[in-house]
Amino acid sequence: MARPLLIFDLDETLVHATTANLEWPADFLFAGYRVHKRPFLSTLLQRVEPLYDLAVWSSGSPLYVERIASEVFGTFPLKFAWNAERCIQRVDLRTQGYVYIKDLRKVRSQGYDVERITIVDDSPEKICRQPRNHVLVKAFLGDPTDRELLAIADLLVARASRE
Repeated sequence: MARPLLIFDLDETLVHATTANLEWPADFLFAGYRVHKRPFLSTLLQRVEPLYDLAVWSSGSPLYVERIASEVFGTFPLKFAWNAERCIQRVDLRTQGYVYIKDLRKVRSQGYDVERITIVDDSPEKICRQPRNHVLVKAFLGDPTDRELLAIADLLVARASRE
């Protein structure tokens, strides 16, 4: 049986990209942004990679997603790194802006059943079509004392053991 798929959002889930100077140095720079990796990111990836196939789905631009995913995942293999072009754009009546919906049914084209996909994202509105597949994380805004990924790692390991 194929491994389950674990999809990660990037911004405010695994990284915080800002033009502002924070009190600690950025992990890397990209297109004028200082990018800070969320604490314990390496620990999380080391724990989940043996259990899941990994992927990225962000509402960022193609170039942004490609570069950030490369920096964040390094040698951890990704099944795919999708960007805003794979999202469904909808008007948000509350803000009069747009929200980018990540419909996990699109991932079936990659050979995965929706029931065996988990997505880690800080935005519940982006995964509103399959909320049971969503692991919600609090938004990461660059806090170097953040421990959210340690708790998420435990939850994801437990979820994989139920597969």
